[in-house]
Amino acid sequence: MWWNDLQAMATALATMSPAIDPQAQVSPRATVQGAVRIGAGTRVCDGAHIQGPVQIGRDCVIGNHALLRGPLQIGDGTRIGFASELKHALIGQQVSIGPQCFIGDSRIDDHAYLGALVRTSNHRLDGATVCVHVGGNVHDSQRDKLGAWIGARAALGVGVIILPGRIVAAGSQFGPRITVERNLPPGRYRLVQQLHSQPLE
Repeated sequence: MWWNDLQAMATALATMSPAIDPQAQVSPRATVQGAVRIGAGTRVCDGAHIQGPVQIGRDCVIGNHALLRGPLQIGDGTRIGFASELKHALIGQQVSIGPQCFIGDSRIDDHAYLGALVRTSNHRLDGATVCVHVGGNVHDSQRDKLGAWIGARAALGVGVIILPGRIVAAGSQFGPRITVERNLPPGRYRLVQQLHSQPLE
């Protein structure tokens, strides 16, 4: 199951030694702690905080005041926006994560796009373990924290919220402010709203 990929990633990073490529640019006003590897051409901006174990690929951008908490793996060419928080996540290559997002206990595949303020909810309010629907079956992940699997080339608009354990199909598009409450087939989704005008007093 896809959440096992998170555990495999955490296991692999547990024995990783720190290394920052000489061609990486890490701001003196950023904080890097623990086992952190940063690839060539990657730029870590002012105020970013990285707490290992974290592995960041080549040619990435870690934006101002971003918070990265391991275990966390980020593929080549990925961009993390201002003040976004990522923890216990597996991020593919050429992923774009906008400002002030929260990505926790989740997997994001290559070339996905997340607009500003996207949230992956990662625990149930009742404290129960997260169940995941896969192929018509319901699986108990036996995890009290589990976010989302966002497929390759999916695009999420500003303010999209994904409930725990949901899967966003590869190539899907979700317009702004949608709450993803269940797994949906690949497609384009938008929130329909009705506005009623009233005369000004």
